[in-house]
Amino acid sequence: MNQENDHYHELEHAPHLNRRAFLQTAGASATLAASAGGLGSLAALTTSAQAQSEKKNDFPMPPKLITRPLKNETLNTTGISRKTHEEHFKLYEGYVKKSNELFEKISQVSRDPKLANQTYSEIRELKVELSFALGGVKNHELYFDILGKSDAKPKGALLKEINRSFGSLENWAADLKATGLAARGWVWTAYDNDLNRLMNYIGDTQNTYPIWNAVPILGLDVYEHAYYLDFQTNRGAYIDAFMQNIDWNAVSSRFMLEKKSDANMVTLSGNNDRDGSIGFSIGRDF
Repeated sequence: MNQENDHYHELEHAPHLNRRAFLQTAGASATLAASAGGLGSLAALTTSAQAQSEKKNDFPMPPKLITRPLKNETLNTTGISRKTHEEHFKLYEGYVKKSNELFEKISQVSRDPKLANQTYSEIRELKVELSFALGGVKNHELYFDILGKSDAKPKGALLKEINRSFGSLENWAADLKATGLAARGWVWTAYDNDLNRLMNYIGDTQNTYPIWNAVPILGLDVYEHAYYLDFQTNRGAYIDAFMQNIDWNAVSSRFMLEKKSDANMVTLSGNNDRDGSIGFSIGRDF
């Protein structure tokens, strides 16, 4: 079985930046370089900033992420047990915790170009791990949000788009199941704004194979932890149960939001809480 939590390891804290010293140095450098004008000004400012970054850094942090509780409909799905969802939720909580830790460490890590390296460097390690942790948050929030049976089938604009993109609802389901059996981690039904159609995209980990400008409206977790308690190694039976428990109202809401020009279905970042924390769900519990 895949052990996602083993993916993480402890990271050392980087030192804090003296922000005032940084701004004073950068400001003085910018003033000096202004007389030279053009690219010289930018080069001087960059050089000064790099020199200061060799010592300490202080970059603004993103808002703190918070966990979103499971909705009752998700906990009471048919075929996928409450115990499985509760254990699965613990992994999601771990991704939220690690994402917040990584946000802090990344805000402190040195931006000295002499220390950045594609083979190994602290900034590379932190940013790669963030893509995994934050991917885990977003993937699981999508997964839990669209689980909890409402209508047995999609309808309206969503059904029309599924029929246009796949030929029929049955074709979509067959493609989703085959993709889920072929995947090592995830399947996403996403609206691709370049292809102008729905696609079932494959992912092997929390941070592999995302397609730019394609907005996920449904997520299927095919890691073993999502089904082993109930189905052991019978992933196909789990996928069948998953499809019987899709909350098509939630999927349709995501699809309709995506069709609005001002929507951002990747982050759904309008849900800020009073304490500055943020969650990626669409304003309700999972």
